[in-house]
Amino acid sequence: GGSIVVPSLVLFTDMTQHSALGTSLCAMVLPALVGTYTHAKRGNVAWRVAPMLALGSFIGAFFGGRDVGMHMEEDVLRGGFACLMLVLGVKSWRKGGR
Repeated sequence: GGSIVVPSLVLFTDMTQHSALGTSLCAMVLPALVGTYTHAKRGNVAWRVAPMLALGSFIGAFFGGRDVGMHMEEDVLRGGFACLMLVLGVKSWRKGGR
């Protein structure tokens, strides 16, 4: 999802990193709802854990986006995203070698 969409939007459109992240997050809302519904129908949602996880995610996203992400310089945001992708790529590569 975002690991392909965000860089693509930045590289191939005139979007800033901030706009690409926001657009990618917005585009994920409906698929996330459909996925949640589908998994819930099949009994794959841990309802004991999910509400608190959702609440924590909401609070973190709200305050992180408002107080940190929106005030972060474009280059810092881009660099952080690149580092995250690099770490996740190395982790996937190591896991695949087992």
